[in-house]
Amino acid sequence: MYIGTQDLLKQYDAYLLEHGYQIEELVNLASDALLNHFTKYNRFAILIGPGNNGADGYSLGLKLEKLRKHVIYYYSGDIGKVSQANRYYRDQCEENHLIYVDEDNINTINWNDYDCIVDGLFGFGLNSAPRGMYKIIIESIMNHYNGTIGAIDIPTGLDCNTGKAYDGALKADFTVTLTALKQGFLDPRSLEYTGKVILETLAVKDCFKEAGLFEYVGEDYAKEHLRKRVYNGYKNIYGVDGLIVGSNQYTGAPLLATKAAYYTGAGIVKTITSEKVTSLLPLYIPEAIPVLRPQIFRYDDFDGYDALLVGCGLGLEERAFRAVIDIMTASICPLVIDADALTILSRNMHLLEKQDRSVILTPHIGEFKRLCHVEDYPDLMLAAQSFASQYHCILVLKGPHTIVTDGKSSYRIASGNKAMAVGGMGDTLAGIITSLLGQGYEPLEAAILGVYIHGRAGDEVAKQAYTVIPEKLIEEIPHTMALLIGEIEKGL
Repeated sequence: MYIGTQDLLKQYDAYLLEHGYQIEELVNLASDALLNHFTKYNRFAILIGPGNNGADGYSLGLKLEKLRKHVIYYYSGDIGKVSQANRYYRDQCEENHLIYVDEDNINTINWNDYDCIVDGLFGFGLNSAPRGMYKIIIESIMNHYNGTIGAIDIPTGLDCNTGKAYDGALKADFTVTLTALKQGFLDPRSLEYTGKVILETLAVKDCFKEAGLFEYVGEDYAKEHLRKRVYNGYKNIYGVDGLIVGSNQYTGAPLLATKAAYYTGAGIVKTITSEKVTSLLPLYIPEAIPVLRPQIFRYDDFDGYDALLVGCGLGLEERAFRAVIDIMTASICPLVIDADALTILSRNMHLLEKQDRSVILTPHIGEFKRLCHVEDYPDLMLAAQSFASQYHCILVLKGPHTIVTDGKSSYRIASGNKAMAVGGMGDTLAGIITSLLGQGYEPLEAAILGVYIHGRAGDEVAKQAYTVIPEKLIEEIPHTMALLIGEIEKGL
């Protein structure tokens, strides 16, 4: 399953048109995908808008008529200002099946003459509340209709990107969404307007990734990619991780990152940190190897590591800046950059351009804005793709259904919950990803798995908790991973 924003879905449509498909052909394929979800009804009022969503409505109606269904098309607006496909399919409808709706006849329509109303007014391109007669039509239906409402692609008045309902939005009983899930549908509040969401893809060439859509990944991906530990394994084959984290001011973050790395399966974790943290580390996680962070790193300080993490309580003092610059110029193994190190990087972006190894960045939205020096984005998914492509890195943009992208392949992750909005969660995730990277997973794979395991462990804890504390989540990680690879059964 794939997910798209308004711009990404436009990009997908444009890709198909550039690669030999005609718009009328695509509308025909769309109505093929819609048809089976409407055949159980007999009397239809299809609401027609001026664009290709309206064309889908016309095409669907024509196929329903062939099945001897009673279909009436209701349209409004300037009939001269319609899309090419809309005009094409309108011309195929019999004139006496078309009813123009205006203020003079709206009150004469008995919507309850129909057992299904089909919303084909506007698709995912609407960015404002329905206005004029469209608003009046929706109000009339919402106030008087008792039957079933089915929306084509997205209910009119629901924002594709946010799931926000504008004033006067139509509430459907079900929505047949085409090609990809709309990003706004990820917000559970959108369900009040979509009703049941049914995803249908068109019978066209599989070009989701080429066109830039995001794959929605979850348990199946984790089960396929997560590896079992080998019979004769020993600590060195599971990675030696170097965590350059923490400071005398911030002692919790390095402890959480270290523990998360170990609980995810790291063989050896060396926590390169401040004096205060080195004294606390054996008390919190005695398996870790504390290393006092030097004033200046040398090249051979990074020898022998399979993965590095920098950030997580590092602070923003001059010494922290020096550490980040040293790590990015003197080390060569795969690197995860998190927290304070991201803030330092945002002031030294030229360092990212010079990397000749896999680099994974794990910002939340505020940190991402600092990295890009931009206050806001009309399309966060597109912005994430563009950033990862420009800087040749893997971006883990944390939030609901976290984004993971390397600029070419892009994903949203189907785990995690609102109870995880607690300090220390990012440090925990950074430790998990670093552990997987050190164990030899491909960098993009490590990022996707890390985010999913983190969220899935949080989901397990949240089943019996109002909030999810990072330490409790960390303790759940080995159990979650064992479940995913089938070494224990659910419920045991």
